[in-house]
Amino acid sequence: MSENKVGVKEWLVIAGFLTAAYGLPVIGWVLPAAVSAGILICGILLGLLSVRKIWTFGEFRELYQQLLTEYMSQMEEARTSVKRQSEKAIQIGDTSGSSREGFEYLNELFIKRHRKILWRSSERIALVSLGIVGVCILGILLVPEIKRTINHLVMTNLPYFVFIMYFVNRGTGFTNVLFMNCDHSLLTYSFYKRPECILKLFRIRLREIMKVNLLPASVIGAGLAALLYVSGGTDEPLNYVMLIVSVVFMSMFFSVHYLTIYYLLQPYNAGTEIKSGTYRIVVLVTYFVCCGFMQVRIPTFAFALGTIIFCAAYCIAACVLVYWFAPKTFRIRA
Repeated sequence: MSENKVGVKEWLVIAGFLTAAYGLPVIGWVLPAAVSAGILICGILLGLLSVRKIWTFGEFRELYQQLLTEYMSQMEEARTSVKRQSEKAIQIGDTSGSSREGFEYLNELFIKRHRKILWRSSERIALVSLGIVGVCILGILLVPEIKRTINHLVMTNLPYFVFIMYFVNRGTGFTNVLFMNCDHSLLTYSFYKRPECILKLFRIRLREIMKVNLLPASVIGAGLAALLYVSGGTDEPLNYVMLIVSVVFMSMFFSVHYLTIYYLLQPYNAGTEIKSGTYRIVVLVTYFVCCGFMQVRIPTFAFALGTIIFCAAYCIAACVLVYWFAPKTFRIRA
């Protein structure tokens, strides 16, 4: 039996221990230090006794063959389930015509068929963001005392929105759909990997993912400007523009970033599994860098200007890197 298959009784025991561990200290009841030390020593001794059994057990091969067989079966079922859900969201019946040709026609057909997947979450995020902004504005109008606090937060906490835009961005979902329902098949053709073709399609796709991410970014940027105005405004009118533009450029950065690492590190194999350790590391580093920005406090204008310059430079560098290296890296992994 797999150790991952935990039954109802086991879950009840786990829930009981967790409740005791976190609930009892809340009400002021804790074990005496001597009792805690005794339990710890008993656990260590039992652990040492179990080492002998682990060391002398000779059927690991047979055991893990069984476990891995079950695991592979579960993984196959999960992949099948994901594929079915993806197919349900594809609008195959969309037969509207197009006057475009080549890669533009391919892209338009892809976007039309995957509109639900690509735009649904973006539209929901935009609506939620609009609702949050509305609630904040209402709070300012009803409780004028918080105006100064809100104004100060907007003017000094713009770096925090790097982390927010990291979560709002749909870049990873976009590239996943691209591979599963498009590149998975087209990467078997040699013409598809020519530098000029790669760069052209990269630009087309970048334009599309920017559109998807622009909707929530525009709402968030405009919402920040509105909050700044309602909370007392600023002596420098350019700050309103910089708030909106900087959030849009943050969205542009993540759009470029995820599409670029997709082309340069193409992480998927024929079974649509991520097989690139470098890709995972880059994604993880991106997360921690964005977390780091939550601790940064820089005036809005200075940070916005730096964001705009950096994002513009990153876009140019990404196009150059994709043109030179993607013909070698943009392939299906073994």
